Amino acid sequence: MKYVRNHKSFYTDGPWHYREGHNGEFLVSCESGGFAPLARVKGDKRTTLKDAKANARLMAAAPDLLVALYAMMDNCYDPDRDDEIVQAFDAAREAIAKAEGFK
Repeated sequence: MKYVRNHKSFYTDGPWHYREGHNGEFLVSCESGGFAPLARVKGDKRTTLKDAKANARLMAAAPDLLVALYAMMDNCYDPDRDDEIVQAFDAAREAIAKAEGFK
């Protein structure tokens, strides 16, 4: 089974990157540039500057992670297995559905 990838309809093409902004804020932007960031990530009363930076880094990696999941689904899936690998594929399928807005 080939996992169909049609990302054009639901997110801005990567690669994305993050950088430190002002006042403890991190900006997530796409490589195509533009002045407006895709996201502004800040710490709040519950999180620290370190947490905000880690969150921004994870957001910036999201397009690459999604592409890696598609590749894994296309090239490694074996529905005849019944073990932790199948559970991992189920988790990957759930993550893809969440990213695509189906969950």
